[in-house]
Amino acid sequence: MPHALLLDNPDLAAAIDIYESWIRFKVHQNQQPGLAVGLVHNGELIWGRGFGYADLDAKSIVTLDTRFRIASISKTFTAVSILQLRDAGQLGLDDPLSAHLDWFALRYAGAPEITLRNLLTHTSGLPRDSHNPMWTECDAPDWDEFVTAMKGRPPTRAPYDKFAYSNVGYSLLGGVIAKVSGQSWADYIQLNILYPLGMSATYPQPKRDDPQLAKGYSQLNEERKRSPMPFFLMNGFEASANFASSIKDLVKYAAFHLNDADDAVLSRHSRRDMHRVHWLEPTWQEGYGLGSMIYKLDDWTISGHAGGYPGYLTGFTLCREHNFGLILLTNALGSNPPEYINQGYKLVLPEIIKAADQPKSAIDPAWRQYEGEYFHEWGYEKVLIRNGQLQIISLDDLDYPPVILEPTGADHEFIIQAPGQSNETARFELDAASQVMKLWLRNEYANKKPQNGEEEP
Repeated sequence: MPHALLLDNPDLAAAIDIYESWIRFKVHQNQQPGLAVGLVHNGELIWGRGFGYADLDAKSIVTLDTRFRIASISKTFTAVSILQLRDAGQLGLDDPLSAHLDWFALRYAGAPEITLRNLLTHTSGLPRDSHNPMWTECDAPDWDEFVTAMKGRPPTRAPYDKFAYSNVGYSLLGGVIAKVSGQSWADYIQLNILYPLGMSATYPQPKRDDPQLAKGYSQLNEERKRSPMPFFLMNGFEASANFASSIKDLVKYAAFHLNDADDAVLSRHSRRDMHRVHWLEPTWQEGYGLGSMIYKLDDWTISGHAGGYPGYLTGFTLCREHNFGLILLTNALGSNPPEYINQGYKLVLPEIIKAADQPKSAIDPAWRQYEGEYFHEWGYEKVLIRNGQLQIISLDDLDYPPVILEPTGADHEFIIQAPGQSNETARFELDAASQVMKLWLRNEYANKKPQNGEEEP
């Protein structure tokens, strides 16, 4: 059953319908194994869907309960933990790292000490990744090995000299959490974030034999085939990228971040602090908060985090100004989450913004029979009702302006209103059972895609 917000706002429902069809088209076009997406508004899942397979061999389909390795989205949990400890008075963001990890003595010559804020904002000057080929060989060092190697890896620049993404920095924050709290990083997060938020399907330390865990796949090779990627844990690097979670559980996490009231997990002030810019790039179009990537998309400020892990690419994004979030999880490299995420914002967020005060357009109920997907060798299109109009959307190019079908007064016949058109006609052809089977545009036609039952993923 559609969410009430969609039932009350047909243009919003139409935008999401376009988005769903476009995702299905792109998943097929890109030979994407699996993908799950969720749209969050006012703390609720207003629409979500799984596409494709969690396991290509077993043909197990992706659902909203399927778990994916969410990679660097894990950093947001580590940042929340540090801010909790800050709110409790157990540490300060401008504390030197050496005040909490007494073995840490690295310092850029002549520069100030590295602080917790530097680690949170990726401005420490420390190396990006492990001393070993961790991502190439899918083998992360344990904490003791990490510490031993770290002592010989000095920063390459002074603090605040430049934004330089560092998994090393967030792994060190995991050590701070353990030292200050007296609990392991995973136990602290379980007790202080996941349990209070009811995120029972989220694992800081995933299990190899988890039946709900999607199998991760490589990029397409030259033969356009994918291979399964090995399962491994991040060990000493776990505070930077180890979690597994699902759309349904991450909706709860998004609701927490979108809420601007105080709660038991984190003060509203610290949540706001996470999602404001602490480091701004020279373009003024993107920056970093406290465990949160921040960028401009059209007129909106988007925050959250991307994730990349062998076999998985993910995105957890929020537009806090409009109480909206979009979560995207995939189980293959080369799957380009930003394309899916940014397209979702462009389609859906304008309708979310205007849903509260836009007057509802009157439509002809007979137009409903024309809605659906139509295909021909030249393209893949969708007919739907939006903005009180019957429109044709190109799923091959969503940036192309929609074709408007203007009624002529004749049954099933419309005038084509689009740039470069000369008032020619479109006509829907029905079969003997009065079911729409074709869309004629001038003297060419597209076949309507059957909609009987649930489609194959």
